[in-house]
Amino acid sequence: MKSNDILQREIQEALKFEPLLHAAEIGVIVKEGVVTLTGNVDMLVKKTEALHAAKKIKGVAAIVDEIQVILEKTSYTTDQEIATQIVTKLKENQVVPQNTVDIIVEKGCVTAEGILPWNFQRELALELIRNQKGVREVTNNIKLKREVFDQVEKELLEKALQRHWAFDTDEIDVEVAGATVQLSGIVGSIFQKEEAERIAYKTTGVIKVINHLKVNLEQPYLC
Repeated sequence: MKSNDILQREIQEALKFEPLLHAAEIGVIVKEGVVTLTGNVDMLVKKTEALHAAKKIKGVAAIVDEIQVILEKTSYTTDQEIATQIVTKLKENQVVPQNTVDIIVEKGCVTAEGILPWNFQRELALELIRNQKGVREVTNNIKLKREVFDQVEKELLEKALQRHWAFDTDEIDVEVAGATVQLSGIVGSIFQKEEAERIAYKTTGVIKVINHLKVNLEQPYLC
C-alpha cells in the first residue's frame, strides 16, 4: 500500500495539471487510502475536476468531498437566470432530445429530472448543467428508459472493456440479466471502477449497472 505522504503528493501533482484549478485552492488529506479534499472554489466545474483528478490515482480507496462552491458577489447569478441559460443550452445541443429534461433551481442548486433513452445523453445534460455559471450543486434525478432491446449482449460489453487502455479485463467479471449488468472483480483506482461503469452504460440495451468492482490498494509503486 502506498504511504499517506506518497499518495498525497501524487494527488497534489495531479491537481496541478487540471487547467481550471489553482493548486492552492484544494487541500489534500490522506489516511489509509481515504482522501479528503478541502477548499473553496468559485465554480462547480472546478470541484468536479478536482474529484476526477483524485479518482485517477491508484491507491485511492475513497474520497471525502469537503470542497465548497462559494460564488463571489460580482459573479452572482439569479436562479431565474441559471434556469433560463440551462434550458437554452439543452435546446441548442443536438444530443439530448428536446423537452425530456426538467430543471428545478433553488439558491444555485439544480435538480434535473426526466427520462432519457441513453446514459450518454444523461451525462451530457448533467455536464451542461455543471458548467453553467452560478450553479453550486447538481442533483441527478434523470432516469433511463428501456427501448427495443430485451437482452444486453454480454460479448459486446466484454469486447469494449478489452479495447480500453485502462483495464486488465481478466480482473473484471461481467454478468447480464435482461437490461441489467453487474460488474465485479478488482481494479486499481476509483477512476477505473467508474470508467468500467460508464462503458457498461454505453452498451446497447443497458438500463442499469450494478458496480461491485473493488479498488485494490496493494499496488506496486516506485519511490
